[in-house]
Amino acid sequence: METKSEKWIEETEGRIREAWDLFDKDKTDTVVQEEIGTIMRTLGVFPNERQLVLEILPDMQDDEPGGNVTFKKFEQKMLQLIATKQFEPDSSEVLLQAFRALDTEQNGYLSAEALETLLTSKGAGFRPKELEQFFLVAKDPETGNIFYEDYIAVLNKALK
Repeated sequence: METKSEKWIEETEGRIREAWDLFDKDKTDTVVQEEIGTIMRTLGVFPNERQLVLEILPDMQDDEPGGNVTFKKFEQKMLQLIATKQFEPDSSEVLLQAFRALDTEQNGYLSAEALETLLTSKGAGFRPKELEQFFLVAKDPETGNIFYEDYIAVLNKALK
């Protein structure tokens, strides 16, 4: 891992703690392993499910009982992954192409219901909490639709 400045480390540790605290509701500095992928994505780190289960979680859990992960181990691994940019998100163009492929009528949006069905039934489906967080950001409160170009713009802004 390349050497990062103290300021970068401090700021990144703050972001990691903030994301962690969203899921550590009882403030025990532990979360169940099922939450780790969601917390990672909140921080802009996007491994696939196989990489998460076979490569990342074992590094965080070597002596943790019951499928929990401690903040200390999570923070160490996340500092490494963020610094190396190993699991960066897909580009805006790739996301736009994916949304357009789903938008067969070229409306510029997808219905929340249709997207929910896809996100929960295909591949490694979203968990209820992940879906809820996604819709908080992506779903237009007035129409209930996901205007995907707007959503991609929000993602780009959040990841900068």
